[in-house]
Amino acid sequence: MEEEVVTQTINVTEVVLDTINSLCNNLFSSINKSIFPELDKLIFLNSDLTESTYLERIIGTNFNTGLLVLAEFFLSAFVIYYAISKFTTYYTGKEIDSTPKFFVKAVFIGILVFSSFNVCSAILSATSEITTFICSLGKNIFKLDISFSNLIEKLYKSSQSDSFNLFSFNGILTSMISISSFSLIISFSIRYIITKVLILLSPFSFLCLMNKDTTSLFRCWLKSFFSLLLIQIIMALILLLSFALIKENSTNVFNQILLIGSTLALMKTTQFVKEFLNNTGISTDFSAGIGGIRSLFMR
Repeated sequence: MEEEVVTQTINVTEVVLDTINSLCNNLFSSINKSIFPELDKLIFLNSDLTESTYLERIIGTNFNTGLLVLAEFFLSAFVIYYAISKFTTYYTGKEIDSTPKFFVKAVFIGILVFSSFNVCSAILSATSEITTFICSLGKNIFKLDISFSNLIEKLYKSSQSDSFNLFSFNGILTSMISISSFSLIISFSIRYIITKVLILLSPFSFLCLMNKDTTSLFRCWLKSFFSLLLIQIIMALILLLSFALIKENSTNVFNQILLIGSTLALMKTTQFVKEFLNNTGISTDFSAGIGGIRSLFMR
């Protein structure tokens, strides 16, 4: 009688474990199939980001349409402010630019404001060329396409055995890969949206060069924009290193751990870039965003 009870208990335990493993395997497989193909699109930005007809319409094609209407208003406001400052400089003693210098600067900045959309597109193209060169270098060396989807596929294969077991070492690695991928796609979705927002703000950031007191706003915009683009260059280098580890021996436990470390390094790229730029970049880290929301409600 006691043996039958023990046997039933073991069978129930096995059924529960098999059910958990099956559910987790289906969940992770679903995440992998839906997320991995989209990650490369979000990570490696290029000039296609600015080819949206609606984005161009929002900014405007001339000073009579879109946000350029507001930019033209602020440009006029800067000119009026300069004129007032010019008349009052005798009483205030404040040094300002000479009239010819100011109008040359105003014309130059006006051209920048009008072509801000093209300027951002050119910067995106230059960044894309750098990342394409790094990925092409890796493809020539390793004979593999250097992309995040390929990396995750290799990681997934190296950590997955014939039968998925959540409570095994390979099962833990597989779950970490899937969870990390989900966090990555949230973080880079935020980066994708913020990059578009900064492109929309580009006309006004160039306008800030009109006055010395507002130049710091342009620098802040420029650092934020470049920090978001610098992320994908660093990520391309991390991917290159990760594929080097795969080529050495992806079945080795030590290399598997290093590959998981590479995935976690990809998640920390935003924080690294921010610290590299003396804490002036924009953080798109998912956990940082959750922490910010939590602190907001705890005030």
